[in-house]
Amino acid sequence: MKLSRRGILQFAAVAPLASRAWGMDLPPTTSRVYPGTDGKLVYVPDEQGNVIHDASHAGYGGGGVAIPMVAIKETIWPVAGDNTAHIQAAIDKVSALPLDANGFRGTVLLRAGEYRMALPVNVRASGVVLRGEGMGDTGTVLIGTGTGRPPADPNAAPGAGGRRAGPPPRPTLIQIAGAAGPKIDEASKRVVTDTFVPVGSRRFRVASGRSFKRGDSVIVRRIGNQAWIDAVGMNNDPPGARWKPFNIEWDRVIVEVSGDTITIDAPITCAIDKQWGGGEVLKYDDAGRIANIGVENMRGVSEFDPGVRTKDYGNMDRDSYAAEEYYSDENHFNNFVTFDNVTNGWVRNATALHFVNSMVGAGPATKWITVQDCVSREPISQRRGARRFVFALRGQLALVQRCQSDKGRHSFMTGQPSGSGNVFLDCKATKPYSSSEPHEQWATGNLYDNIQAPLTARFWKNFIIGWAGANTVFWNCEGNFLIQKPPTAQNYTFGHIGVNAVVFNVPFQDTSRENGYMESLDQHVFPRSLYLTQLRDRLGEAAVRAVATTDQLI
Repeated sequence: MKLSRRGILQFAAVAPLASRAWGMDLPPTTSRVYPGTDGKLVYVPDEQGNVIHDASHAGYGGGGVAIPMVAIKETIWPVAGDNTAHIQAAIDKVSALPLDANGFRGTVLLRAGEYRMALPVNVRASGVVLRGEGMGDTGTVLIGTGTGRPPADPNAAPGAGGRRAGPPPRPTLIQIAGAAGPKIDEASKRVVTDTFVPVGSRRFRVASGRSFKRGDSVIVRRIGNQAWIDAVGMNNDPPGARWKPFNIEWDRVIVEVSGDTITIDAPITCAIDKQWGGGEVLKYDDAGRIANIGVENMRGVSEFDPGVRTKDYGNMDRDSYAAEEYYSDENHFNNFVTFDNVTNGWVRNATALHFVNSMVGAGPATKWITVQDCVSREPISQRRGARRFVFALRGQLALVQRCQSDKGRHSFMTGQPSGSGNVFLDCKATKPYSSSEPHEQWATGNLYDNIQAPLTARFWKNFIIGWAGANTVFWNCEGNFLIQKPPTAQNYTFGHIGVNAVVFNVPFQDTSRENGYMESLDQHVFPRSLYLTQLRDRLGEAAVRAVATTDQLI
C-alpha cells in the first residue's frame, strides 16, 4: 500500500491518539495502601501496627451524604443603607420556627443585589440555611463596610452591649456558633487498657465496657505526658518554644460494644501509647452545639482603605525580600464565614474577596463540615505571618473540596491538636505567599488529596509550633513540598509531583530532620483519589456520587 504525503501526515497525527487510547501505562500503586484482588484497598501496617487511616468519615453527615436543598421560609431583598439588622431579623425569624423531621427549620433566601453590612450577622440556632442567588458580582453580594466592629466603649462592663476599649476582635461577616462545645462528663471516664493502640484503629479495650452502649457520643482522649514531650524533642531551648503536656480529643460515636472492647465510628489519628500517658473514653453532653447550618450561592466582600499600601513581605526565604507594592489595610473584616460549636454545616458555591484572613474557618469544637466549590480572591492584608489562612480547619472530620485560593498564605490549613481527620480534595492555590499545611502544633491525620499548592508537614525550628503535623498524608499532589518525620509518628507523601524544598519560612526550617515517608515521586499513583476510594470501600458507589462531580470520578 502506497500512502500519499497527506495520508502519511494524517496517520502520524492519529497514531499517538490511538496509542494513548489503547496502550496507556497503568499508574503505579503504593506499598502502604493499594487495591486488593477484590478491588478494595489493602492497608499495610508498619512495625507498630500503624496504618494509613481511613479519611472517608470527613464531611457533612460523616462523609458520602449529599448536601440537602432546604425549603425557603423567608425571602428578603437588599434595602438602602446598612442591611445588618435586616438580614439578622430574617435569620431570627427562621430560627424561631420548629425543627422538621430532618433537623431543619428553613432557608433564608437573599435575593440578588448588594447588601451593605457594618457589623456581622449571627446564626445561633440549628437548622438554618442562608442562600443567595449567585456567587458572581451580579448575584447576592454581602459587603462588609468599615471595620466590622462596634464602637469601643471604655466604660462597658464584660457582657455589656458595647465593646470594651482594648485590642479589637477579628470580625467575621457571617458568624455561625453554638453556645458551647461538648461538656465532658469526667465521672464517666474509663481508661483504655491496651498498651498500644495504633494509628487507624477503631477498636480498643477499656476498663469497663458495660459503661457504654451503641450510639453513645464519646470523647476518645489520647494523653501526651512530659515523657512524650521529651521524646518528640519539644523540651529544648529556646524556652518560649517548649511544649507543655497536652491531650488530643477525638469526637466519636460508639458503633459496637463487645465485653470490654469498644468500636468507634471513625479511626484515631495518633497512636495511644501507655508510656506516653495512655488513653481514656468519656461521655459528653452536647446541648451547646448547633447543627445542620449552611451558607450557599453568594459572594462576600470586605471593603478596605486603598490608601494603605506597603512593599514589606514576611515569612519568605530572606528578611530583605522585595517585590511590588500592594494593598495592606487590615482594619476591616477578617473572615467571611466562621463555624464554632457546630456539627454538620456547610459552605458551598461561594466567593470571597478582600478578607484579611479566612474565607471559611472552622473552630476546635466543629465536626462534619463541608466546604465545596468556593473561591477566595485578592485577600487584603500584609503578606506575612498570622494572615491569609484561607480555608482554616481547627476542628475535625471536615472536607474542603473543589476550592481555589488566590494569593493566600496558608491557603489550605488545619491546625492545633484539635485539627484532625480533615480532608482537602481537588483544591488549588494560585500565586501563594506561603505553603498549605498542618499548622499550630501537632495536627494529626489530615489528608491532602490531589492538591495543587506548595505543601509542608514539618518541624518549625525555635518556634512554639514545633512539629506542626503528624500522620499527615499527601496523595497525588503537585507543587514543591517539605515533609519530615516527627518522633513517635510519621508524615507521608505518595505520588507527589514537585521538589522536596520550599522557599517560605526558611528561618524556621531545620533541614537536618529526617525526611517523611516518600513513595513514587514525580509520578501520580493509583487510585487517583484516596478519599473517594476509601469512601467507596466503606459506603459504596452511591455515596461517592453523592459528593463527587463527574470529573472527580475519572
